[in-house]
Amino acid sequence: MSLSSQQEPIELECRPVLKDVICRFGEKCFHDVHYLCNFTPAANTAAPVCIPEDACVFDAIVTNLDITSVERSNGCARVCGNYDLFVFFRYDDQRLVGQAVRNNVPFCVQVPMTSINGGCQEIVCEGGKRFETKVCAFNTRLEVVEAVAEQDNIDANICAGCNTRIRVVVEKVFRAFEHGKQVLCIPVCPPEVCVPVPTTVSPFCPPFTRPTECPSFCEDDEFFTPDNCDTCPPPQIDD
Repeated sequence: MSLSSQQEPIELECRPVLKDVICRFGEKCFHDVHYLCNFTPAANTAAPVCIPEDACVFDAIVTNLDITSVERSNGCARVCGNYDLFVFFRYDDQRLVGQAVRNNVPFCVQVPMTSINGGCQEIVCEGGKRFETKVCAFNTRLEVVEAVAEQDNIDANICAGCNTRIRVVVEKVFRAFEHGKQVLCIPVCPPEVCVPVPTTVSPFCPPFTRPTECPSFCEDDEFFTPDNCDTCPPPQIDD
């Protein structure tokens, strides 16, 4: 076949459209360390007391995440908020169970963001009106990964008047992005080149399949004679 008889490549046309898109994105994991100093024994619901020196933590949870602010900060998204901590421990020779609680524990993290397809372009319209972009954030993981009772004076006296504290490590992952209206190019065929596909053609329907776990197998068809898959020798007939 000659080069002249080969079909020329179709050059697509660009149709500009205005859409809300994500133009910067980032994700980061953080470990925040917090300290609990007091708890309220079941027999004394009025006054909190110090964490017992023989406290042994057996469970801890973080809950009620509340993102209070998201703002730009030197190429990052600064995410601030708070959550609640609950730590469960045994004490008094492992005979009693205590619960230490800290509500509204504050945090602030900075999530670096990188540009997507050149980042966010500034668009100015008549009258000097600009299309503004916004920075948003959301959480994908929030979990206590460590909680341990330790002496309060090993590095600093964090819990005033108490000898023992509970150290809690919270792991959290935040994703941040900047979005706004941007001009995009949608490729389209020139009308004289691209012929519409007939609507009478039935859509392709793939068969339902599942991957097999067998390294090899024989197929037995109830209507058609399969290949001979019998690898066992015929039975011996005694004389």
